[in-house]
Formats: sequence, structure tokens, C-alpha cells
Amino acid sequence: MDQIIHYLTSKFGQTFPHKPDAAIAERINRLNRLQLIELRHRLFQEARKFDVSDHGQQTLFWLQNCFDLIDNNMFRMHQVYFSPGTEILESISELLRQAQETLDLCVFTITDERLATDLVECLDRGIKVRLITDDDKIYDHGSAIHNLKNAGIPIKIDHSQYHMHHKFGIIDSRIVFTGSFNWTYTASKHNQENLLVTSNYEIVKQYAEEYEILWKEMFWMK
Repeated sequence: MDQIIHYLTSKFGQTFPHKPDAAIAERINRLNRLQLIELRHRLFQEARKFDVSDHGQQTLFWLQNCFDLIDNNMFRMHQVYFSPGTEILESISELLRQAQETLDLCVFTITDERLATDLVECLDRGIKVRLITDDDKIYDHGSAIHNLKNAGIPIKIDHSQYHMHHKFGIIDSRIVFTGSFNWTYTASKHNQENLLVTSNYEIVKQYAEEYEILWKEMFWMK
């Protein structure tokens, strides 16, 4: 964030760029909602310093340009996908490849080895992966859950006569994907399924809070 602040303050009194440097644009794009709030707060602090130098109107113009540049480069994602077909599978794979820090996954079953491989690759890249799944489905033919556990992914399960039937994931605390889609070959090849992906802050926050509740309630897979 310091690099973004330095870049923006260096443009005070200059013609503001229509687009920032590529590195700055990427840094802005990676910020989550709380970091964006902090960035705006710090820019207000910088604006107060400029005001002391008696540049009030110029400072307001600079601050507005800063906020416009942030709004134009901040991360947004809202998309819906459908199957049968490879659209959902490919979108999930791409989301997993883009993960930078964390992946909290809560899915009913995993038998699709393509997605299981993606999870292991996330772990190998240093992503903090957590998985919640159904206690009955881990024994299904073709289940990848035991292999994921052996690869080092922390896994928790329910102990209930009913099912842990969720199908959602949270990436880097800023993206949620959810829908009817099970992580199975059948879901990709034959079933009518859907997947919603969103970066809406309030939605991501609610899913993240629910995930933490589930993680505390569930049991370690043995």
C-alpha cells in the first residue's frame, strides 16, 4: 500500500494519468475491501498535509482524481456459469489458480480429479487451504478426499445422519463461488448445474463468517 500512496502523492500538482503504471494498477486490483478503506483513509491524511501548504482547491482535485483512479482499477467480479459443459469446471480451476493467500472450501463431495489436482497445486504454491466436506461422501467410489488429506490439506467433516451439503468456496477473503455444482465428473458432463461468483463485500463477509462457524463445529477427519 505504501507504494500506491507514494505513487499518488507524487502526482500532486501534475496532470493526473488516465491509467496508472501497470504495477500500481495490479497492486490496487489486489486490495480487499478493508485495505481499500484503509487506502482512502490514508489519502485523506495526505490531503490534510497538502492543505497546510494552502493548496485547498488543488488538494480536492487531487483527492478526487485519486478516488477515480482507485475505482477504475479496484477488483470486481460478478459472474454466473452453467453446466453441462466445461464452463463451471474451467471457471473454478481459473479461480483456484488466481488464489494468492487463502482458500476456504466447503463442498459436499469431490470425485473430479481435475479439481482435486488444482487444490493440491494451491497447497504447493503456499496457499493456506482448508476443506470441509460430508462424512459419508468421503467413502464414495472415486472420492479424492483421502488423497487430499494425505497431500497435507486440513480437512474437517460432520458427524451426522444428515449431510454437510454446502457447495461454496472463499478465495483470499474477497471472492465467493457458490451454487448447485458438485465437484464430480457427472456435474460437469451431464447435470444441469449453476455457479455464482461474486466479490460483493457483504456477501463474502457473510460466507466467511459462516465458514468459521462451521470450521469450529466440525470434526477433524481421521
